[in-house]
Amino acid sequence: MSFDPVAALIAYHAALDKHDVDLVETLMAENATYESASIGLVEGRAAITSAMRKYFAAHSDHHAWDDSVAQTGPQSARSAWQLTATNNSIGEKYHRRGEEELSFDNEGKVLRVVVVDK
Repeated sequence: MSFDPVAALIAYHAALDKHDVDLVETLMAENATYESASIGLVEGRAAITSAMRKYFAAHSDHHAWDDSVAQTGPQSARSAWQLTATNNSIGEKYHRRGEEELSFDNEGKVLRVVVVDK
């Protein structure tokens, strides 16, 4: 059975949309990296999941969805996504859209996430 990076990306996004950081943690490689213009480079599963826990605590109504998902390589996939969320501390609602490229290691764990806002 071959690895399906599209299915892996969809599973990762489903865990995020449920705010299930414990599940996200099991999907990530220990040496994973997460990079976006808004937060910069975060290195390591523990640091990434810590940042996610803080984000979901501050944006408890976060909801995201994929407009499209495509395989970009044997162990990578890209999504075009949208999200809505409210910053709990100031009550500001916002809508974002962007693209996200995920690369996976040989065990199918998330190795690299690169987010680009559009």
